[in-house]
Amino acid sequence: MFSIVDVFYLVFSQLAVGGFILLLIVPKDLVCANFYRLMGSIYLLVGGLSRCANLALYQQPVTFRNFFGFWQNLESISVICFFLVVLFYTLSWWFKTPLVTQLLFFSGTICGVAWIVLSAQRYLQVVQLPGEMFLLPLQFLTAAVLLGAVHSGMWFGHWYLVMPDLPVTYLKRFNAVLLYTLLSMTLLLCLNLFLRQRSTEVVPFNLFYQIIFSMRMLIGIGGTLFLYFITWDCLRPKSVARDVLGATRAATGFLFIAIITVFLGEFCSRLLLLEMRFIF
Repeated sequence: MFSIVDVFYLVFSQLAVGGFILLLIVPKDLVCANFYRLMGSIYLLVGGLSRCANLALYQQPVTFRNFFGFWQNLESISVICFFLVVLFYTLSWWFKTPLVTQLLFFSGTICGVAWIVLSAQRYLQVVQLPGEMFLLPLQFLTAAVLLGAVHSGMWFGHWYLVMPDLPVTYLKRFNAVLLYTLLSMTLLLCLNLFLRQRSTEVVPFNLFYQIIFSMRMLIGIGGTLFLYFITWDCLRPKSVARDVLGATRAATGFLFIAIITVFLGEFCSRLLLLEMRFIF
């Protein structure tokens, strides 16, 4: 029996990992250290909340001792390692140790990817489709990039208010990653719908599941794709040449709305995964 805690845990863990890894898009000498301190603190908080949900899934009280001392399996170890690495990564920006910061970043990337893959193992037994050992981790990793692109991209867009001379190229890269990941997510969904049609024993679509699936498709995918094109239009050379600051502010605003559509879509996707046993 699954609860909303499972959905919360999966979405927030993927946000923490994807958002942290996609900081790679922003060169470390492009913005000041305050940006990385802020982003590190945000993903440290999200990772901490995910760890609390992880403890709740194993019916463990959320205490300081359990937070760092409950090492029941590899998944728990990867969560703690990711949290500690992000903590030290964030603290390293107060000291001029670029080599240590870089090593911590790549260590956090490895721990984060391991966390996402291991978190998928817990749900393999409930998924009813061929190749679930490959498809489910792939879907989780794709979702992590999608959540990270829209979230880190939105925060980076706000930094144009601090440094108006920032190149627009990097905000465009976040938006491009959003598009490519959204297309990959759509292909995965179509593949799983095809596999579902070929399966004999599946959970039927009732009215509730139809509503959730419609929200996933229309808002999570369709709405996000629509917001991508609006953001792309804001960042066109013609728009940027007219008003750079206005263009980046408008694009950041639409990325903020895209966070809502992506979050809603991913929450619906995880709910359908746990209830209907297929990837949507």
